[in-house]
Amino acid sequence: MSLVNKVFSMLQLGILAFAVLSCNDPLLSQSNSTEKMNPKVLKKTNSEDLNEVKNEKIKIEVWSDVVCPFCYMGKKKLEQAVKKLNAEEQVEIVWNSFQLDPAFPKDSTVEYYSYLSKRTGYTEAQLKSIGNDLNQAGQAYGIAYNFGNMQVINTLDLHRLLTWSKQFGLNSQLKEAFMVAYFTDNMNLSDHTEVLKIIDRVGLNVAEAKKVLETNAYAQDVQDDINRSNSLGVQGVPYFLINGKQAISGAQDDRVFEKVISAALEK
Repeated sequence: MSLVNKVFSMLQLGILAFAVLSCNDPLLSQSNSTEKMNPKVLKKTNSEDLNEVKNEKIKIEVWSDVVCPFCYMGKKKLEQAVKKLNAEEQVEIVWNSFQLDPAFPKDSTVEYYSYLSKRTGYTEAQLKSIGNDLNQAGQAYGIAYNFGNMQVINTLDLHRLLTWSKQFGLNSQLKEAFMVAYFTDNMNLSDHTEVLKIIDRVGLNVAEAKKVLETNAYAQDVQDDINRSNSLGVQGVPYFLINGKQAISGAQDDRVFEKVISAALEK
């Protein structure tokens, strides 16, 4: 197994998280299992249960963190599959909160590779090699990862704003903007001034967003999302739950997303 695959399959990698970029032969099992989940496993419940959602809009819930590179790739893979199937009007995507490192100090930053090296035991040189491979993989999805100047941050405030943005129908746009700002532009998203620039760019009300940041608003909603992920047995992100019954764990091969969504559309 290559160094890249070893790191990808680790269950506790902090900001890198665990996920795999491809899975040629996904297996199927219960989505509500509390057993340790293999990131190569695609889960499915009884087909009779899935018949209940026939003729209804498909709801795909996604647990992810803004600073997780595999979550960004998983987002692109999901959106690409929906578009390829011409299912934009038939699929509702709901972005749920998940924090890879909720204990990381707020208003603090640490150099990305230094942080990962301490958490994983790999050298910075090894991690940079992995980052280069991930950058190449991301290019196929229009992602320009720029790991060199990234800083590790606490993402609670970003998730609170993402939750707030749902009422305006701009949640997905804000999530994309945060990810571009973090992974490509290397903006310091622990700096509220920088965050509010993104809020304005997306077309949201800056004054209202500032009020959210100055209070504890939506913190419980974020925690509720995290608690629900725990109840589902989620041990890594991205995690996709289709109609509350079928789950995909990790940034799987494109065909996995296409197959699952296509099957749900046919029900």
